[in-house]
Amino acid sequence: MKMNNYKKSALILLLVIIIFEIAVAYIGNIANRPEWGDEIRLYETVIEFGESITLDRIKHYPQMSTPLPFIIYSLWGKLFGFDLFTLRILSIIIALLTYLIFHRILFESTNNIHLSFLGTIFLMIHPYMVGLSIFVFTDMLAILFFLLSYWALKHDRTYFFALALALSILCRQYMLFFLPAVSLYYLVQWIKDKKTQQLQIIAASIISAIPYLCLIILWGGTSPDNEFRQLYLSERFNFKPDIFYLYIALLFVYLLPYYFFIFKKFYKNKQIIILSIILSFGYFLFPIKPSKYSIDIGVYTVGLFHKGLKYLNCSDNLVQIIFYLSVLLGLSVFLTIGKEIIKKIQNNNFDQTLLVDLTILFFFIVMPFSYLGWEKYFMPILPFVILRFSKMTNKQVTQKSF
Repeated sequence: MKMNNYKKSALILLLVIIIFEIAVAYIGNIANRPEWGDEIRLYETVIEFGESITLDRIKHYPQMSTPLPFIIYSLWGKLFGFDLFTLRILSIIIALLTYLIFHRILFESTNNIHLSFLGTIFLMIHPYMVGLSIFVFTDMLAILFFLLSYWALKHDRTYFFALALALSILCRQYMLFFLPAVSLYYLVQWIKDKKTQQLQIIAASIISAIPYLCLIILWGGTSPDNEFRQLYLSERFNFKPDIFYLYIALLFVYLLPYYFFIFKKFYKNKQIIILSIILSFGYFLFPIKPSKYSIDIGVYTVGLFHKGLKYLNCSDNLVQIIFYLSVLLGLSVFLTIGKEIIKKIQNNNFDQTLLVDLTILFFFIVMPFSYLGWEKYFMPILPFVILRFSKMTNKQVTQKSF
């Protein structure tokens, strides 16, 4: 009965997504709108790959991210045309597939039709996801393959997992953060259980990084050999606390509606609250601010939320107060997740929630090493946080119903 209800819900969701994307495409006038923001550079790179796909082009194309999306969009262009509107149609298709697989994952994880539906809608209407779904950007394809790799892992499809994760990394380098999460999850299990399957999944995780390793050898670095790498990667490779604080703030800001249901889960432990306050003091040394690269091109915010605060005429001091409070509240969430990870490993409880928590943890470990902090880069982990919070909300609702 549940599966029948799921199929009905999926069909309704499909209809909602189609209507929503048509409405967004119409309002955004994607048939006639010129390149939007960074789309102009990405579109030009797609055109280049449409001319030829050679090792020399893969080595020197003028981007910082991995090449798979440009190749896929160029192949689509060869089939249907390279005008911008035609390429944007592919973005809508990719978004539709992403939302459907996420809905499936949510249902399988919560067994709750309503939470699965609402969680998918919540992801779909996020302003960044709206933009990624109708314009020629590389992020949505990375998220699609990322979700597919997680789904494959849940269903013990090791080869498909390795393939999907490899494709995700070939869309965006930083999707590598899933690799240590999976490897640690199964390594600790193997130490306890010594099962061959656990070693196979660890091996599959490592294998998934080989295509990117080949690119590193070809490039002679972590990104294509071009003028942008010389510009953006001139600084020393290190952990940037201000970027860490940015994503911690977004952990609260971007998931705000969920806290109405699970607020007590994160803000009742006195030790975590005290530790959050102590760690939040670091914000005054490393405040959230646009990078020098953004300022050089005339961008003085770190993304849409920051831009929204500016639009509301918030003073710089007020913006920093809002960011600080978001960091403070986000730290309690992050530390609670960390505490749950330790508790589950100690209790030998290797459920799917632990894997989700490890994935969230390693996102926050890996992403601050990036040369640039930007709100949009939170999008790959957003589905996992929604998944985690949906499971908590489901548990909360179930407890209250008895």
